[in-house]
Amino acid sequence: MLRVLFLCLLAFSAVAQAPLTPDNRALYGIINRASGRCLDVQRAATTSGAATVQWEFTHAPSQQWHLVLIREGGEYYRLEARHSTQCLTLEISPNAPAGANTPLVQRPFTGGLGQQWRLVPTGQVGSFQLENRLDGRVATLATNDKFNNTAIVAARSIGRLSQQWRLFQLQLKLASGPPYFAAPEPLAALNSPAGNELQPVPAPDGQRLYFTRTRFAGNVEGVAESGDTWLSQSADKGRTWAAPTHLDQPAGLNTAQNNAVQAVVGSAASPALLVRGTYDAGGFRDEGVSRVALTGGGKPVALRIANYSSTSPATGFFMSADEKILLLSLERDDSQGANDLYLSRPDGAGGYTAPVSLGAVVNSPGYEFAPWLAADGKTLYFASYGHQGYGSADIFVSQRLDDSWTKWSQPENLGPRFNGTGYDAFFSLAPDGTAYYASTGAKDTSPKKLFRTPPGPPPVADSATVARAAAAAANPLAQARALVTGRVLDARTNKPLEGGAEVQALMIGGPIDFRSTARADQVGFQMSLAPGRYRVTTTAGLLTKVDTFTVRAGESRRYEPRLTPATVGSRLDLPAIIFAQSQARLLGSSYATLNALANSMKENPSLEIRLEGHTDNQGPADKNQVLSEQRVAEVKRYLVGRGVAEGRISTVGYGGSRPKFGNDREETRKLNRRVELVITK
Repeated sequence: MLRVLFLCLLAFSAVAQAPLTPDNRALYGIINRASGRCLDVQRAATTSGAATVQWEFTHAPSQQWHLVLIREGGEYYRLEARHSTQCLTLEISPNAPAGANTPLVQRPFTGGLGQQWRLVPTGQVGSFQLENRLDGRVATLATNDKFNNTAIVAARSIGRLSQQWRLFQLQLKLASGPPYFAAPEPLAALNSPAGNELQPVPAPDGQRLYFTRTRFAGNVEGVAESGDTWLSQSADKGRTWAAPTHLDQPAGLNTAQNNAVQAVVGSAASPALLVRGTYDAGGFRDEGVSRVALTGGGKPVALRIANYSSTSPATGFFMSADEKILLLSLERDDSQGANDLYLSRPDGAGGYTAPVSLGAVVNSPGYEFAPWLAADGKTLYFASYGHQGYGSADIFVSQRLDDSWTKWSQPENLGPRFNGTGYDAFFSLAPDGTAYYASTGAKDTSPKKLFRTPPGPPPVADSATVARAAAAAANPLAQARALVTGRVLDARTNKPLEGGAEVQALMIGGPIDFRSTARADQVGFQMSLAPGRYRVTTTAGLLTKVDTFTVRAGESRRYEPRLTPATVGSRLDLPAIIFAQSQARLLGSSYATLNALANSMKENPSLEIRLEGHTDNQGPADKNQVLSEQRVAEVKRYLVGRGVAEGRISTVGYGGSRPKFGNDREETRKLNRRVELVITK
C-alpha cells in the first residue's frame, strides 16, 4: 500500500510540472540534485567508450552538453558532450546479471535506442529524471555521495534524489546599467608590492576604508595566508586615501587567524563593525560573525544565528547599516553546489533567524561569495565561480523582485570594466556611488589588488566589445584546469590501500577556500585543480599524509601517496590539530580530529600511544622546547577529558629540532608546527 502511494505521489509530481524544453543551441551543465555535482566524462577523455562520472562544476568542456532532439516534435534527446561531440550511451552487456546497474559511457551517435533520453519531470520544479529509451532505466549516481569521480550508471527508477537532475544553462549575460562607472584605477597608496589586498569596506562617512591583507609582513602572523584588517583614512571624502595602518582600535580584532571587517553598521552617533569569527575567553575562533562598537572599548559580541552551520570554513557576511538584513555565504545541506548566499533577519530576541537560501537563480552549482547589498535594499552584488564569466571569479549583479528574498532577476556579469580572465571579487559601494573591488588582473595567480571606479557616463555602444564578450562566453575558463590522477598505496605492499582513502587538495593562498576532494578506491582517484599551489592531505581513518605541490594550467600530474597501516611503531601525522601562534591553546578546527582519536582509542582499549610535539624554528630554542611539551600535554588533557585513560598516553616534545618541511617560507614553516602520534602498544 505504501509503495502504491509513493508511486502515485511520484507520478503526480511529474504531472504537476511543465514539460522541460531545452534549447537545442544552448550548452548546459547537468547537475545532480543529491550531490550538486555535474555529469562529466572521466578524465575529459575524447575516446569512444570513456565512462561518465560526477565532478565539481567548473564549466570544463567535458561538463558542457548539447541536448538535441532526435526528431522534430519528439520527446527524446541525444546528449552530446562539447569536448568530444560524442553522446551519453547505455550499452547492455548480454553477460550482465539481471537487475545490475550499467555504467554509462560516451559513444559516437548512431541513433540507437541506448543513446536516446527523455527528461521526465520529477520532484521539485526544474528537476527531472534522465530516462533511457532502450529499457526505461534512469541515469543515477552509483553511490549517493559528493565525491568527484563517482560513476554515473543506469538503474531502475525508485525516485531517489540521486536519480534527479537539473539543467544549468551556460550563458554570459552582461549588465547594461545603470549605475554606470568610469574606468577603474588602482589604489596605489593601499596596494603593497607582494601582498594581497582584498575585501574593501567603505564606511558611510566616506572617510574610512577597511580592507584585508594577506601574505604581508605587517600582519600578526607575518607573510602567511591568514588575513588582518587594515584601515585607510581620507580627508577629502574618498578622492585620495592615506597610507593604511594596522587596525588596532577596537583592540584585539587582528589575530593569527583570518580576520576581516564585513560591514560598517549602526548609526552615525554609535557606529560598529561586523567582523568575521567569534571572540571569547578562549581567544578567536574562525566561526560565525561578531559585532563590535567602534567607541567605548567594548569587546566583540558574537551574533546568535539560529541553526547556524557551514560545512566550508570559507564563510562570508554582509549586514545592512540598520542591521535588519544579514547576508551569509555558507555551504549547507540545501546549497546548490558549493557556497550559496543566504538571508537572516533579526528574530526580535537579540539574535537572527536561521539562514534561508536566496534561491537557485542567484545561487549556481558553483561558489557564490562576497555579497554586497546596495542602499536601495534590492540591488545585490556578489562574486561567483559558478555563473558564466570571463574566467576564475567574476562580479555579478541581481535585482530582488519581491519581499520573499527568494525571487531575483537573472544575475548579470558586470562586464569587462570590472571582470577579466583573472580573479575579480569583493565589490562594494561608497556613499558617493564609487565602487571598490579586488582583482588580480589577467592572471588569477597574481596578487590581489584594490581598485576603485567612480560613477561615470553611460558607455558608448561598441560592437567590438560585444564580439569579444561573445568570444569569452564560448570559452569562460582562460586558465585550463590541471588533472591530478593516482592511487593511494599501502606503503608495505605498494598496492592500493584496502578500504580506500580520501584525498583533499586545499589551495594555499587567497581568501577563498578553493578545495577539491576525491575518494580513492582500488582503481584510483582523480581531481581537477585550478592552477596554483596546494596542500594535499590523504586520510584513511587515523592514517594521514600531507604533501605540498604546485600544478600548472592544463598539466596532467600523477600523485601516489603511500600510507602505512597502523602497527606498533607506526607514526601518524595529525595535521588538523592546530594551536594559536606561540601558545598551547587548541584552535576550534582541531576538535573533530581529537574527538575521532578519542573515539578510536575507546573502541580499541588495548591501544597505547605517544604524542610528539614539534614547533618551527622561530624564536629561542629553549622556549620552543617548552612550548612543544605544553602542546602535547594539552592534547593529552583533552583526550583524557573525553574518556581515554591517562596511562595509555605518553608525551614528549622536540621543539624545532625535527622539521619535516622547509623553514625558509611561512607556508611550509607553519606545517612544522605539528603533533605526531606513535603507536606504542
